[in-house]
Amino acid sequence: MSETVTESYIGSAIVYIDGRDCGNVSGVKLAIEQETKSLPNYRGGGGYADEVTLIKSVNLSATFYDFNNENLALAMRGKIDVLTAAPVADEAITAVLDGLAQTVQMIDTSIAPVVKNTLGDVTYTLDEDYVVSAAGIRALSAGIITEGQELTVSYTSQAGNALQALTESGKTVGVVIDGINDSTGKPWMLKFYKWKPTPTSGLDLIGDDFGSFDIEGGVLADSSIVASGKSKFFVRSAA
Repeated sequence: MSETVTESYIGSAIVYIDGRDCGNVSGVKLAIEQETKSLPNYRGGGGYADEVTLIKSVNLSATFYDFNNENLALAMRGKIDVLTAAPVADEAITAVLDGLAQTVQMIDTSIAPVVKNTLGDVTYTLDEDYVVSAAGIRALSAGIITEGQELTVSYTSQAGNALQALTESGKTVGVVIDGINDSTGKPWMLKFYKWKPTPTSGLDLIGDDFGSFDIEGGVLADSSIVASGKSKFFVRSAA
């Protein structure tokens, strides 16, 4: 009599997309949609004479918790521009009392900006006439700057990167899920040859809990795989 082997499963894993570690990812789900074609039995008695089930689509989805630009670019079909720190001299802005006068570049707030009137003969005082943030200058109603006043600001732009959203066509990537069954300690791996993610349906940007966003997309057939008995979609390996 053969022995029945019971193996419980609790999954944890690192998700790699084109070899890049995507950080903290949960809710990885695989959905296979099927289409059944049935031939009715016309000889009497009802039922079907034959039936075949075809794979209609294969979809992969996951929830991402790391808001790095590489993950966001994947979620929003964007590209990443590298921003270098550089001095910006006498950029023109218009004061909005207790509101934001946005600058063209992000401001490096560790370096104090210089705000002047357009003639350049009055220099305004930080934290008395205005405050600064990465997005721009906020003129204070308690100071001497007036509503709608034309000003100039000199600052150092912030180094970093910028995500240009919805600028790229759909990208096809390879996905490897390097996992462990926490119930048994045994390793497992899923390899998806071609995944084409679609733009996310939403981003948690402001809130009192850790943000996340979902990405889903179709798992495409890899036409380069022609060997008999080998999947064109994905393979799962486990110890």
